[in-house]
This record gives sequence, C-alpha cells and structure tokens, in this order.
Amino acid sequence: MLKKFRTLSLEKQLFISFLSLSSLLLLLSLSITLSVSLNRQKQEIDKKIESIAAYIASMDRVSSMLKEGYPDETATADLDSLYETFPDIDVILICDADGLRFYHTKRARSGETFVEQDAAAILAGSGPYITTGYGTYGRQRQAFHAVRDQEDALVGFVMVSVFTTYAADHARALLPVYAFILFFILLAGVFLAHGIVRLLRDSLMGHHPQELLNLYLQQDTVLNAMTEGLAAAGRDGNVIFANRAARAVFPDAPHVLGTPLLSLFPDSRASAVLKTGTPMTGRNCMLNGHSLIVSELPVGSPPDVQGTLTIFNDRSEIEAVSDELSGARSMLDTLRAFNHEFLNKLHIILGYLQTGETEKAITFITNSSLVTGEAIRKTADCLRVSRVCALVIGKMMHAAELGILLSVTPESRLHENELLLPVDTYVTIIGNLLENAIEELSESKKDVKEITLGVYTDRNTTILTCEDTGGGIPKALLPHIYERGVSSKGENRGTGLYLIRTAVQQYGGEITIETEAGEGTCFTLTFTRKEC
Repeated sequence: MLKKFRTLSLEKQLFISFLSLSSLLLLLSLSITLSVSLNRQKQEIDKKIESIAAYIASMDRVSSMLKEGYPDETATADLDSLYETFPDIDVILICDADGLRFYHTKRARSGETFVEQDAAAILAGSGPYITTGYGTYGRQRQAFHAVRDQEDALVGFVMVSVFTTYAADHARALLPVYAFILFFILLAGVFLAHGIVRLLRDSLMGHHPQELLNLYLQQDTVLNAMTEGLAAAGRDGNVIFANRAARAVFPDAPHVLGTPLLSLFPDSRASAVLKTGTPMTGRNCMLNGHSLIVSELPVGSPPDVQGTLTIFNDRSEIEAVSDELSGARSMLDTLRAFNHEFLNKLHIILGYLQTGETEKAITFITNSSLVTGEAIRKTADCLRVSRVCALVIGKMMHAAELGILLSVTPESRLHENELLLPVDTYVTIIGNLLENAIEELSESKKDVKEITLGVYTDRNTTILTCEDTGGGIPKALLPHIYERGVSSKGENRGTGLYLIRTAVQQYGGEITIETEAGEGTCFTLTFTRKEC
C-alpha cells in the first residue's frame, strides 16, 4: 500500500494526505464528543437517581411505614405519583432493615425479601452509594440510600434504578446524527482538500508540485556538481543554501544551514551588499587554508534585496589553468625564437664552410651544443613571462657562441600573475646581469665558464640571483661599482649596474654582492611587497 502511495504524483499524495488527516481528526473529535456525551448522561442519571433516593428516604410517611412494619396506602400513592413524574426511572424499591419489600414499582414484587448483595452495605450502615447490578429486568444503575427514624436508627433503605438499556437507546439515537455529521464534514473535507491543492497550484504559478520537486532536485544536482562554491544567505545573514563545494570551504562547521555567514566567513561583505545592493566581485581572500577569489552578489533588486549569494572560486585551480595557458604561450614564443636562432646558426655555419674556414665552423658547432633543446624547454617551463624567457634564451645562445654555459636553476619560477615589478624592469635587471657576466667570462682564460641565473617569485617576494665563474670584482672597485661609467672593462662601460641599482632604489629592493678573486661573483636582488 505504501509503495502504491509513493508511486502517485505529489499532488495526489498531498490530496490523500490532507483528506486522511482531516478524516482522522474528525473521527477522533466525534469519538471524544460521543464519549463525553455518554459519560455526561451517565453522570446525570446517577445524580438523578441519587437525588430521588435521598428524597424518598427523607419522606416521613416512608420512615413511619417502615417503623410500624406494614405498608401505608398514602405513602404508596405518593410514591406512585413520584414514579409517574420521572418516566425515565425504571424501579423504586423500599425495604425494611430485614430486606422485606414494602414498596416496589411492580406491585407483584411487594412483600418479598430483597436478596441482592448490592444492599448489604447499606444495611450494614454505609452511606448512600450507586452500583451497577443485575436484576430481574436486566443490567441497571442502582442508587441506595438508608431510611432512618427520628432517633436516627436504621429502619430500612431505598433503591432507585435505571436500566442501562436506556443509555444504550440514547447512544443509538445519537449515532445517526453523528454519522450524518461525519458524512457531511468528510464531503466538505474532499472539496476543501481539492480547493487547497488548486490554491497551491495557483500560488506556484500554475506549476504542479511534482514539477517543482523535480526541478528542485535537478537544480540541486547541478549546483552540487559545480566546482564553484555557492552559499546563499537571507536577510538575517543566516545561510539558507550551500552546495557541496561551499561546504568543503567550511569543513569545521557541523551545520552550515542556519548558521550566520559571518561566523563561517569572517571576511564576508554580505551585510554591505545587502544594504546597498551593490555586488562586490573578484576579492582575494584566505579561508581555512583555501586561497579564494570571492564574489558577493545581491539577490533581488534594491531596495527589495532578499539576500546575498556568495561565490567561492578556488584561486589555485584558476591559477593552474592560467599557468598552463601561460606556459603554452611561453613555450610557443620560445620555439619561435629558437627556430629563428637555429636558422641563423645554420647560415653562420654555411658561411664558414663556403669560405673554407672549417675550424671555425667546427668550433661554432661545438659551442652551439651548449644550448640544447632540453635546456630551452626547461627554461621556458620555469620562466612563464615570454619576454623574459626570450631574453634569457637569447643570452644563452649568445653565451654559447662564446663558449659559455648559461643555465637557469631548476627551482626558478616566474609567472605573470605573481610579478611585483613591471616586465620591463625584469628585462632590464636580468639582461644587464647576464650581459655583465657574459662580458666578464668572454675575456676570461679560465677553462670553466658558467653562468647560473635564479629567478624566484611569489605574490609577495621576488629574488633574482646571477652567479658566474669569472675573476671576481677588484676590492678597490667594489665601492664604486654602481656609479655610472665605472667598470673594470675599460672606458665607455659601467652603465649596466647603474641601471640595476636605479631599478632597485625605485622599487625599494635590496642588492648584495658576493665576490672572490679568481672564483667568481654572485649578485642577489630581493624585492618584497610593501603593505599600504
């Protein structure tokens, strides 16, 4: 039955449920009403027979009749008149202290002994009481009352009773009335249930409840499948909806729904959005170890803004996609530059061969092997800013022509979304550092000629290092090395380090030099983000 009910449409389920509930409540109320009515009738009957029994026991003629020991016609007439006054009283019985009947509504019963056990208590001196007994005429409610003389001596008792069939007849008389009421109210309930379902459909703009349920389930599935976290809050600031991705952002909250959004996301601007109706988008926030891009939008139009919708985007995922695109673009630019340089090298080799300078061709080819395709790929993978990457690869090829191995540390990282300085400044600093090192090593007679470039960046720090195996910087020159025109390479030099120092001062960085004669030099430049 339950399975069959579940297969019905939601609209029919609502109709049947409302009708069943109203029918159950109706039956319950009618049952209670009937029970109360019958109980009240019983109480009224008990009160009546008790009152009549007490009245008869207080009659002087009845007390005198019992005391004298023989029936009194006047008392009998009075009792007959009283019996006729109360047609719903079935039996009036008067007995003396020995149980001998002195009066009975059925004349044939007078003069006999009353042997029922129900009178034992009253004959033993008990106060008035009511019992349910079984007599000659069936089951009955009996009220007993003692009759005493003027000296308060027990001379007999009175029993007034009503057959219980009277109450049953009264109940049977009520049943058709209650049945009609039940049928009429059930019929009204059917029309009312149908009207409520129609009203519900009208309030849902003509949609059936089942359609809205299906739509809600579909939307819930779609929203939970989204990678973006969605959290909706009402006017009171409490969360009324959160998809699976949003719950992952609040892992410490056992119950997200109904919780104030501000307690889950302290950096929320939902109250300002709710007040002004102006969206706030693209804010960078940290929450529970998640790096997020947060957008907060009003739900509704000012001034009737009903709530806010907060969208959480995982910045690491966005950065990963951006990083892949940037890497692909940088690799493409690098391959184009490499292809251009490779053609130039072929032309140089061809020129040497055509002029008969075979030894120079051999030397050029040997030096060119210092720059491999693998080295270029790794460089492009580390340096995702195409202009800087192209500059470094160009310098690598230029250094290779001079027999110098220029490499980038594997830990280097340069991404466009993490730049603290303009791209032109990176090009100026790195270009001059590498050019100075290449010039130093090109004039060196050392067997090992190597330059190592390190570029380390994140959102708050940039560190640039350039280490060479040259002859080092003379101590006498070291205090003046950043001055324009000062150089160990002769006149009309000394501009590169001056430009580097200018850039460092402009962007509040630091520069240090480690140099040792005959071993080489290492420049380290550090830039940090300045808080406003």
